[in-house]
Amino acid sequence: MIPAAARGTTTVSARAVARIAQQAATETPNAVGTVRGTATVRGQRAEVSVRLGLPWPADLGRRAGEVQRHVASRTGELTGLSVRMARLRVARLQRPAGSTVAFETTAPAARGRRVPRRWWSARSTPVVVTALLGASAAGLLTADMASVHLFGNAPATWRTGLVDGLATTSPADGSVTVAAAAMAVAGLWLLLLACTPGLRKRHVVAGFGAGRSIALDRAAVASVVRDRVLDTDGVDSVRVRVGRRRVRVRADLAFGDRAAAREQAGAAARDALADCRLNRPPRVALRLRTTGVWDPAPPAPGPVPVPVPVPAGGTEPEESP
Repeated sequence: MIPAAARGTTTVSARAVARIAQQAATETPNAVGTVRGTATVRGQRAEVSVRLGLPWPADLGRRAGEVQRHVASRTGELTGLSVRMARLRVARLQRPAGSTVAFETTAPAARGRRVPRRWWSARSTPVVVTALLGASAAGLLTADMASVHLFGNAPATWRTGLVDGLATTSPADGSVTVAAAAMAVAGLWLLLLACTPGLRKRHVVAGFGAGRSIALDRAAVASVVRDRVLDTDGVDSVRVRVGRRRVRVRADLAFGDRAAAREQAGAAARDALADCRLNRPPRVALRLRTTGVWDPAPPAPGPVPVPVPVPAGGTEPEESP
């Protein structure tokens, strides 16, 4: 029998784990549209993040929780890894074609759990740029020092010119001041990126712990609010802009009482935000204006056509002159 130390190991790459997580998300009836997944593997543990759409109207928290549980269990089952984190990013909300709008009752958010205020960004682009610049400068200096001390070559022209320039330049020179200011700004910018969470266009959904969190894109929140406000009687068109602390709704009224429509539209927008179950729900700022063809009275219902009975012979009766 081969000893355990000599049997070798099986390594599952992060790309393969991400593909498995994508496939697991598509197996659930709650996922709609294209599914994208990313994963990070550390030993026998994996962190999975999935980006997809959800059907709307629905209880977003319940449906998203079902997707998360299935993705975590299915990915762990197929890879043999321990999936500790299953982050779900809802990029859009899609209403099924030809379906009747029926809003589900949203269950109250769970209490007593630590909910992250916002998702933290990995800041991959600034990290890569800073690392490349530092590695390039260190690599050039190391190569030149090795060439001088190991092979007896003359120092590179760029290094001697840089040393001579620094030796002859006064600290009060304008170029030194500009370079110092640029480096200070770059340092403050890096500190700001390190101390702020980023991902400003995502709102965290309440009721989930830090290990398994759900975030809604601003576009998804805007589509929910827009659909709810459009259901208000007399509202012709709606424009929604979602910020971090405020949701601005601009609606056009074609007919009906303006005060009543404003109250109904505001209540619809607030109910839509409540159904999204955001951890820090923004405030609603509603602006309702009337269109050029606005009629204060609702349109009167038209006459209902009465069907004409057809005789048994299959021919319609002739109209009298």
